[in-house]
Amino acid sequence: MKEAIANAGIFNLVIIFVIILLAFFIGSLSYSKAFKVKNKILEEIEKDQGYTRGSTDSTEARVEDWIRNIGYRANVGHNRNTRNCANTVSGNGGSDGVLKNGDSDYQYCVYEFDTCSGGSNLNCGKYYRVIAYMYFDIPIISGLLRLPVSGETMIFNEIDT
Repeated sequence: MKEAIANAGIFNLVIIFVIILLAFFIGSLSYSKAFKVKNKILEEIEKDQGYTRGSTDSTEARVEDWIRNIGYRANVGHNRNTRNCANTVSGNGGSDGVLKNGDSDYQYCVYEFDTCSGGSNLNCGKYYRVIAYMYFDIPIISGLLRLPVSGETMIFNEIDT
């Protein structure tokens, strides 16, 4: 009888270990996808030296086409990023960033910051902050866990003409 109880205890430990291992695996996949989305958006913004919208060759169109192909979480129904993202956030220099993709089909946020507010032309320009989210599609905690992964572009200096 002692062996049966000991085997049940070992079996429970193995099950707990497998559950923890699966949680780490799911977390790393979700982080990898959010990190990849953030980096792609930053890359496209730096390539265009700004976040453009409207045309078929705009930054937003290229990013959303790429995101659609990798299977990142889309906004459901009539929800747009104005519900998922704040309209303004505080930046590094004290300036407020403005949301640039409020009507996006996907759940990521792009904020534009203007560093020229002080009157000095040193480091005068714009930079962007991108926030993508890690999601865990597990039935009980899927709506509770949404972890941000953020990054910023370099400052795009405006050239005086």
